[in-house]
Order: sequence, then structure tokens, then C-alpha cells
Amino acid sequence: MPRTSNIMNHASRITQSRLKLFYINYADLSVAYGATVCIVELAKALTQQGHKVTVIVPAFRKNAVPSHASRLTHYAFEVVPIPNWDVRFLRKVWFYLASFVWVTLLAWRRRPDILYWGEMTYTITPYLVRKLTGIPYAIIAHGFAPDELRVSRWRMALVKWCQKVYFGNADVIITVTPKIADRIHEVYGVPRERLVPIENGVNLERFKPMDKNEVRQKLGLPETYTYIGWVGYFFPWSGVETLLRAAKRVLAEVPEARFIVVGHGVWGTHLTDEAKALGLRVCTLSGFKDGVQPLPDPATWEVCFTGEVANELVPLFINAWDIATAPYPGGRNEKSGGSSMKIREYFGCGVPVVTTDVAGIGTRWLVGIDDGGDAETRSSGEAEKRGSGEVKGSKLMIGERGVVVPPDDPEAFAEGLMVLLRDSALRSQMGRAARQFAEQHCSWDEVARQTARAFEGVRRKA
Repeated sequence: MPRTSNIMNHASRITQSRLKLFYINYADLSVAYGATVCIVELAKALTQQGHKVTVIVPAFRKNAVPSHASRLTHYAFEVVPIPNWDVRFLRKVWFYLASFVWVTLLAWRRRPDILYWGEMTYTITPYLVRKLTGIPYAIIAHGFAPDELRVSRWRMALVKWCQKVYFGNADVIITVTPKIADRIHEVYGVPRERLVPIENGVNLERFKPMDKNEVRQKLGLPETYTYIGWVGYFFPWSGVETLLRAAKRVLAEVPEARFIVVGHGVWGTHLTDEAKALGLRVCTLSGFKDGVQPLPDPATWEVCFTGEVANELVPLFINAWDIATAPYPGGRNEKSGGSSMKIREYFGCGVPVVTTDVAGIGTRWLVGIDDGGDAETRSSGEAEKRGSGEVKGSKLMIGERGVVVPPDDPEAFAEGLMVLLRDSALRSQMGRAARQFAEQHCSWDEVARQTARAFEGVRRKA
């Protein structure tokens, strides 16, 4: 009898620990980019851990569903699409207004434990819903708008007022970097105990090491070349220009190097024009949205721009590379830090990385300073190393999982690439360490556990 009682008490504790939450975001889940990948992966991981997750998003034309209670069967969690006014400059404002009504009504009916809001720029909707429903709310901050937006003075004043209200009244704020937490504390005076940095994760089942020879055969990439790659969305703060300028220097010494740029973005032909202006031989493709096909013969190009690639195909490209890159510039990235999705994906695939030493990206991820030990030093041939992992007489830092260089410095970036190009054994060693690090620290399961712990603290206080 006592044993039965203990089992029932244990089951009761498990049930009590399960959360029921609404996860509200302005996002089109039919399109796979950084923000939507984060939403879907976190919601999936929380659901797999036994929590009940309802994702609430606008009903864009691509993912519109007839009934607000319909379940989109390709997700493991419920998705409630809110009817949205599909007018370019009014979509987001309309969602702010519509979500106020819909979330309030759904919250009254279903009584979730917590409302988890993606950051909203020009509204205090999270605060208003809390006042009407009495349900605690959390905010996730992927950046810090006052450091990133380039808007008029009155619009910035509105942004800061809205953020002061919804950050100031939030029960907990999840930030994807410690730097963002620092900025919210400094600017709005939010107590440190309500700021919880939890960095993004990576799907380790999708982004995993594959047989390099098989992948290259699928992509039509001969073994006679060494491949260096970048993947992402073209933003001004992605730093691809630094990679292109470094490529010019690398090719002068290693003519068999080939650079593959995977992605698309807001800059149109700016980057291909930049590559051509540098005198690089360029291949421009229309993308890989439905399947893989061989790339043109690398003898005809030095830099290949693939165009948009379906998210499920990205691991193939990463696994084809010898070196992956993340040449983040300074400026914006220095202020808010970075929670680099691409570096996690590179790590998951077991590929060494060359990146820049901006806040929250470089030394913390590649060198190992923040994971409980000093940076290890590696042999790169001729270079003498110091105990910090820096190369004496150089701007480089050789880490456990890659090489770190100063931002906005193409010559240093080229030097970092050359360290790995000259040493295949070092590349293999770093690649193994990168995958191990991803398994230990970067899974979405771990992100979900940390997020649930933060929410449990809110629920206990409610």
C-alpha cells in the first residue's frame, strides 16, 4: 500500500510539472528561416517533454487554416492561426490588435499556465492581455531593438515606451544572449532575477555528420578541391563581404580552394556584384527548394552562390565543406551579442569553423573559455602558440572547435582559413570536438528544459 501511494505521489508530481503554455509569434511557419526554425524546434522539444504547447501565429496565405482550432498535422503541437489582414505595411499592426482579442479569449477559455510572447516592437499587447486574464507572461528577446532599428526619433520613443511597459511587467524575460539581458537591465532597469539568458539550439538529428564522399557525389563536387562554406540569410550584419575579400587572398595561395555561399536575402545581387568586382569567378544558381542536383564544374567558378536552399537540404551542403565560416561584423553584433544558429548547425555536422571575435560568438563558442576551462592550444605547423590559444605575432586565436579572428578584417580572416587549409588533421580534430560540444550543449531538448525551468519558477510564484 505505501508503495502504491508513493507511485501515485510521483505520478502526481510529474503531472504537476507539466506546463500548459501559449507561444505567440508574428511568424509564417510555412517558411523555414531562423525565427521560424527556433519556434518550431522549441515547441516540438517542449511537447516531447510532456508540456502542452499551443503556437499562435498569423494566418498568412501560405499557412491559412479554415478553423482557429484546427491542428496543422505536420507539427507535433497545436497551431492556432489568427486571421490576418494581408496588406504589406499593416500585417504586423493588425496582428498586434488581433492577437490581443484572440489570445485573451483563448486564455479565458483554456487557462494556460503562462503566455510566451515573441518580442513585439510597437505594442503593449502582452501587458494588456495579462491585465485582462491574470495569466503570467514571458517575453523572448532575440535582439535589442533600440540598438538595431534605424527609425525616426518619435518612432524610437514609441519603441522604448512599449518595451519599457512589456519588459517591465513581464514575469520572466528569456534572452538568446547574455548581452541582450545586460542591455534590457541597463536601459529599462529590469531586475536581473527576471532575465534568463537561454541560447538557441540545433536539431541534432537533422544536422549531423554524413559521409563526405557521398554528399559531394550528390552535389557534383570533385575531391580535387577544398571547400569552404557559409549558410544563412543575407543581412547587412552577416559579414559575407569579409568572406569574399578573404577568398581573394586565399585563392592567391590555394587556387584549388572553392567557396560556396548558401542562402538568399534582402540584399539582392549586392554580394554577387561584390564578388565579381573583386575579380572572382562567380557561379550564380536559382536555388534548391525541391531537391539536390549537381553544382556546375568547380573548374568554372571560384565562388558559387546557390540561392535559397530548402532547410532540410542545408546539412548536405555543410557536410560537403572542409571549413565552415561565420564572418560576423562588429557594430550591431558587438552591442547585443549573438546566438548564432549557423555555428550550431556547423557544430552539429562536425565541421570546424572560422568566425569573428564579436560578443557572444567567437571565443565563447570556439575556444572553450566559457565552458569550464582554458582555451586549448593547437599546433598549426610553423606558428608558436601562447597558453591563451592566441597565435603569437598574429591576430588569430586557435580554439577547440575552430579559429577566431577580429571582425571586419579580411586579411585576418584569410589567415584563419589558411591555418585550417594547411592542416587536415587539425580540421578533423576540431570537427569531432564541435559535434561533441553540440551534443552536450546545443540540443533543443536542453533549450526546452531550461525554458521550462524558467516557467516553473513563474508558476510557483503565481
